[in-house]
Amino acid sequence: MSTSTFTQTTTATDHGQFAARMPVWLVSITAVVVGALVTGVYEFVTRAIGVPFNVAFPGAEPAAIPATGLAWAVAELGLIGVIVAVCLARFAKRPRSTWKRTTWTLTAISCIPSLIANTDSFATNIMLVVSHLIAAAVIIPVVAARLAERNPRRA
Repeated sequence: MSTSTFTQTTTATDHGQFAARMPVWLVSITAVVVGALVTGVYEFVTRAIGVPFNVAFPGAEPAAIPATGLAWAVAELGLIGVIVAVCLARFAKRPRSTWKRTTWTLTAISCIPSLIANTDSFATNIMLVVSHLIAAAVIIPVVAARLAERNPRRA
C-alpha cells in the first residue's frame, strides 16, 4: 500500500479566478447597480441633512431634482459604461488601461456642469460633484479589475 501527498500551491492569480470567469458585461452591470445604490444612499443622507436639491443650468431658474434622481442617473448612464467596457474588452489593445484613462477623464468632465450649475446653495454643487466621484470610485475599479491588461486578440 502506498500513500501520496499532494500539496496544492496557490498563486496571487487564483484569488481572481472567480471574477475572471464572469463575463465583462455581468461584472459591469453589477458594478453599476452597486454604484447606483451607493449613490442613492449618499443622496438620501445629503437630503436628510438639509442640502437643497434645486439645480438648473446658468440663466435658468433652479428646479428640484426628484428623489432617487442621482441613483437613476448613475444606473442609466452606467449602461453606456457597460457598452464601453464590453467594446474595450473586445477591440482595445490594452482594455484595462484604456478603460481607466477614458472613464476617469469622463468623470472629471462630467463634474464641470455640476460646478457651474445654478443652484440655491454652493453645497448642492459640491454634493453633485461628490456624487459623481462616489459613483466612479465604486464602478471604475471593479470593471478595471475584470478587464485584461492586454487583449490576446490584439497582441
